[in-house]
Amino acid sequence: MEGVQPLDEHVGNAPGRRFLRNKLLLVSSVIQGLGLLLCLTYICLRFSAQVPSQYPPIQSIRVQFTKCENENGFIITSPNKDGTMKVQNNSIIINCDGFYLISLKGYFSQELSLRLQYRKGREPLFSLSKVTSVDSVTVASLAFKDKVYLDVTTHSASCEDIQVNGGELILIHQNPGGFCVY
Repeated sequence: MEGVQPLDEHVGNAPGRRFLRNKLLLVSSVIQGLGLLLCLTYICLRFSAQVPSQYPPIQSIRVQFTKCENENGFIITSPNKDGTMKVQNNSIIINCDGFYLISLKGYFSQELSLRLQYRKGREPLFSLSKVTSVDSVTVASLAFKDKVYLDVTTHSASCEDIQVNGGELILIHQNPGGFCVY
């Protein structure tokens, strides 16, 4: 075999050079992979920031009732403006049709009857008689233009004499994406 050089004279087969060449290929492959990963991350973040949400924010509100007035019943106030629903004329205005999770809590200084109403002339969502505390949760179907409000009847004193501790009413819309008017 005349044209073949001996193994120790062939430069490409030297063990030190082969290791160095493989190491350089490995390092360049890792750098290319990291560059590709950074590009994909940038593209994904860029597109996700531009996609509008499919649904409007979930309708919710947390209100407090701390005092009672003879002509208005419990006065409902919203302590923060984070909720997407509004209090108007001592009622919570419903803007979206659907199911709502409703939580009502409170401790009263005297016995009273309490009803959580949503439409005039309809059965109340809650109706409790002669109670000194309430801690109730329910789900109810409410519609646009409904108004949720508390109706209170006292048995032995005027409404203004009743003190309330921890009076809280929470409404959370459970199926967004239906009929809404803002």
